[in-house]
Amino acid sequence: MKNIFNNIVDLYPDPVQRLSILISMFGKVGYDPTNRILVPTNNETAATSLRTMILSYIAAAVSQIEFDSSSQAQNILSTLKPLFDAQKNDDTLDATAFNRLQRLYRKTIADISTRGSVLPQVVEFYVDPTDKIPLPVLAQYIYQDGAMADDILLRNNSKIIHPLFVNTTLEVINNG
Repeated sequence: MKNIFNNIVDLYPDPVQRLSILISMFGKVGYDPTNRILVPTNNETAATSLRTMILSYIAAAVSQIEFDSSSQAQNILSTLKPLFDAQKNDDTLDATAFNRLQRLYRKTIADISTRGSVLPQVVEFYVDPTDKIPLPVLAQYIYQDGAMADDILLRNNSKIIHPLFVNTTLEVINNG
């Protein structure tokens, strides 16, 4: 079993991508993401062990993430909390496993909260749709640094059709 998870770590060196894969895996082992509850499986003991192992690899991935904003940290926190809560309510957990899971949960939440709280938030910056402003000009206006255009472009790649004619609401880091 560990070989499978170690292969996932090797295949997905980016911890954010690995986190996404692990969360998806958790949802396929007796967890209903819509209702945020555990659902019966053919083998509850195996499902419990697998979900617990997935949560430990999730915690390891989180510890390697370099958050770019407090918003990203908060989003990850709100995604993980229901997974841990559901697993902690698993009737097949013994007291020792529950206590380990509880400690892992507390450490993971503390890590995300501590590192995320000191970072700026992602906010929306409204650009009038009738305007067509070059991205470096917007970066200069927002950050007083036109070189930050690349950061804005990466964060809003799906929204910006052409960097010389920006006319959409953007997600930007709030530095102030």
